[in-house]
Amino acid sequence: MLSHHVLRRVPSRLAAARVFRLASSSAAAAATEAQKPLSFVADVTVNCTFIKPDGKKETVPGRVGWSLLKTAQYHGLPLDGFEARPAWWEDYGDGPSTTADHVVVSRDWFVKLGPIYEEEVRMLDTVEHSTSTSRLSATIHLTKDLDGITVYIPPGNMDLSKYNA
Repeated sequence: MLSHHVLRRVPSRLAAARVFRLASSSAAAAATEAQKPLSFVADVTVNCTFIKPDGKKETVPGRVGWSLLKTAQYHGLPLDGFEARPAWWEDYGDGPSTTADHVVVSRDWFVKLGPIYEEEVRMLDTVEHSTSTSRLSATIHLTKDLDGITVYIPPGNMDLSKYNA
């Protein structure tokens, strides 16, 4: 049985004109929307190369805005740790809490990273394989400028996979 809404007729010419205007404005909006440039996957994808402790390289796609740590964990790479809030250094909030996500960034890419903050430097001072281009991967947020970044995962990083809180 059909609903009474389906069988209802347009009661007047005025109502019919409103329906026509609404349909016309929707078509115009759709045409305007079609003229906007589309966002492609390539616009938000950042390729990241991780060199594992055994020397094997693995290049994986990350997303603009993700941290390097999130990218590694998403693809099952051997990098532990916890996400830091993007502005953790401003309010002394949930910053990096472990050095298990320590990576050594290639010199070419290190200069393209954001600033390194005092708390991160203090944490990296406790790491066995720390170098002048060491960073915590939770603090590196991907941008299109970092497309192709290469990092090394040192062998001495802590393994948190068996840790139960």
